[in-house]
Amino acid sequence: MSDQELIRLWVNRKSTPNKRFSWQAANHFRTFVEKPLAQVTLADVQTFAAAMRARKLAPRFYKQTLLALKSLFAFGQQTRILPAAIPLQGWPMRERRKPSKRLRFRLSWTLCIFFCFFLGRMTPKLWGQTISAEISLPKEPLPKVPAIDSPDKAEDDIERDRVKAFLDMIAGAEGTAASDGYYTQYTGTKFASFSDHPREMRCGRRYGKKLCSDAAGRYQFLSTTWDRFAKKFGVQDFSPQNQDLMAIELIRERGALGDIEAGQLEPAVRKLAYIWPSFRRFGGSVESSMPKLEAMYQKNLGIYRQGLVVSN
Repeated sequence: MSDQELIRLWVNRKSTPNKRFSWQAANHFRTFVEKPLAQVTLADVQTFAAAMRARKLAPRFYKQTLLALKSLFAFGQQTRILPAAIPLQGWPMRERRKPSKRLRFRLSWTLCIFFCFFLGRMTPKLWGQTISAEISLPKEPLPKVPAIDSPDKAEDDIERDRVKAFLDMIAGAEGTAASDGYYTQYTGTKFASFSDHPREMRCGRRYGKKLCSDAAGRYQFLSTTWDRFAKKFGVQDFSPQNQDLMAIELIRERGALGDIEAGQLEPAVRKLAYIWPSFRRFGGSVESSMPKLEAMYQKNLGIYRQGLVVSN
């Protein structure tokens, strides 16, 4: 029985709400290890878990993915389709935060709230006298502040234009700068609906080797990255507007938004090269790619603003 048939048989035993997630977890793992499931070792699983931790995925997603894989291998061993080579009791799991710390935190907040409520209920007269005394005092006139000339409106838009030019540069490096970039999946195929991330695994050759990915949209979001931000900000669809907003939030999370707004291009590129490996595509490194990236950035910036110079 092939691995795909084993996974399909295992997924069919799952409840309907869990089938899609289980299928994606199993195929992400197969893509990562690049070997048959019968040859997978506990070290492979631990390496996969470490890679997820390095990506700083949500703890719930991390745990559910490992539990799904554990269920898959347990099913394979029970049906004797897979050898009992992996001790399931040694399955890697992220340690939970100690309950005692959570309990102390909640207790402290409860006591604080109770104390404030108690103080407010027991001293109404004192509070009333204090407020009355403050009301009876004559109010001082507000100090006069000399008028400040308003800056040129165009200056207020500099940071916005720099961010827009940087987003256009990402699209240029990813090959999604065309008008249909928001519809583009990895390998250049197109999806039809913005109702959600397409979540379709596509395989192709990149940097001289085979690579499979479900990256999609103008900024080539992985489904795991998109789900994390969509949950955090309550995003309901994969629309172009939301793609732009989530790209900015991803840049902010990596500490590069301030560099971009200040016109510091190279520090921002270095911080984001792990997120967008295409920043290295023009020569194999950030250093060799910077002239091309800066030229793209300056061209994009020129569309929004004339005569603005970026500093590195």
